[in-house]
Amino acid sequence: MLVSPSTAAQHTATRAWQQRLQVDVPLAVPLVELAAINPFAQPIDEPPRLLASAAPRKVDVSGAAVVAAYVDARGECLGGVPLELPFPGLTARLAEELASSRFEPARAAGTAAPSWVVLEVAMAGRVKESAPAAPQLELPDPTRPPTPHHPERVSPPGDLLRLPATPASELTTLAVPRRVKLAAPGGDAETAARALVHVTSAGRCDRFVILELPSGLSQWLSAYLATWQLEPARRGGAAVDAWVVYTGRVLVSLSGLETTSARTLADRSYDPLAEPDATGE
Repeated sequence: MLVSPSTAAQHTATRAWQQRLQVDVPLAVPLVELAAINPFAQPIDEPPRLLASAAPRKVDVSGAAVVAAYVDARGECLGGVPLELPFPGLTARLAEELASSRFEPARAAGTAAPSWVVLEVAMAGRVKESAPAAPQLELPDPTRPPTPHHPERVSPPGDLLRLPATPASELTTLAVPRRVKLAAPGGDAETAARALVHVTSAGRCDRFVILELPSGLSQWLSAYLATWQLEPARRGGAAVDAWVVYTGRVLVSLSGLETTSARTLADRSYDPLAEPDATGE
C-alpha cells in the first residue's frame, strides 16, 4: 500500500489544539472548623467527692531553677533574672546568691566578652510539714481544654539593663559556670495549686497533670493525692473513672534548699530588651 508523503505529514504533524499546556491553577484552601472539645471531660451523672485526705510530711523534693545571669568579661556574675523557679519564695534569694558565683566568661572571636547566659540549677530539699487548704473539685469544662498557668516574667533591675552585653549571635562560646552554689534557708511559703486529677472507679487517684504549682513541689502533690479517698464518679448508677480539676492552696514548711548541679543551657538565650516586662509591651 502506498501513502503519499503529504498525507503522512498531515497525520504526524501536531495540530495547535492538540498541544499540551502546563497551567498552574491555584485552588482555594478550605477552612476547617474544629469543635472546642476538652478530651478530659466526660458525661458524668455524679462527680467524685472527696471523703478523706492527709497532709504529707517529710517529703524529699527536687527541681530545677532556670536563671538568666549577667557575666562580665572577667567571669564575675553581676546579677541575674529568674525565669523558672521550682519552689516558692526563691526570687530574691537567687538574685543574692548569684552574685557570688564564678564563671568562665563567654568569648567572641577568642576575646572574653560580657554576656547573658541561661543556667539550669538543680536544687533539692525537703517539705517538713504542709497544710493544704480544703480542695475544690470540679468537672472539666467540656468546651474548654485546660491550660497551664505561666507565672509573669521578672524584669531585670535597671543597672543590669544598662550594662553592655554581647549578642548571643556574636558569641563563639557561652559563659560556663565554674562555681555556682545557690542555697536558701528553710522557711514557710504559700502557693497556689491546680491540677487535673484522674479518679478511678475505686475512688483513688492514679495520675495527674499540673496546671499551676512550682515544679519542685510535684513530689509533694503526688504524695498528697496518694492519701485521697473519694466517692467515685457515677454514670448510669455505676462507678466510673473520671477527671476532675483540683484547685487549692498549700502552706509548706521547707528545709534548706541546696544546689546539686548547674549547667549552661546552650539552646536558650536571653535578651533583656526583648522581654515583655522589660520593654513594657
